[in-house]
Amino acid sequence: MIKISVVFFAGARDIVGQNRLEMQIPALTSIAKLRALLIEKFPQLESLATRAAFAVNEILVLTDTLLVENDEVAFLPAVSGG
Repeated sequence: MIKISVVFFAGARDIVGQNRLEMQIPALTSIAKLRALLIEKFPQLESLATRAAFAVNEILVLTDTLLVENDEVAFLPAVSGG
């Protein structure tokens, strides 16, 4: 198991109830698997998570990116403007 931090913004922060969550996950978990774990823990995230972008240590990444100890993952919900 490894320790990571997940940072939430906007609607995701409202659903989770905090802006940062420390998690223990299996080593070499992908962003896609982390997304599934987050939806399992917070089912209301599903609608946001399917369109969200993710950044690891402030770099936007693809869902097949593997996480390692002490990574900081930003959950970036899609935004619309007008």
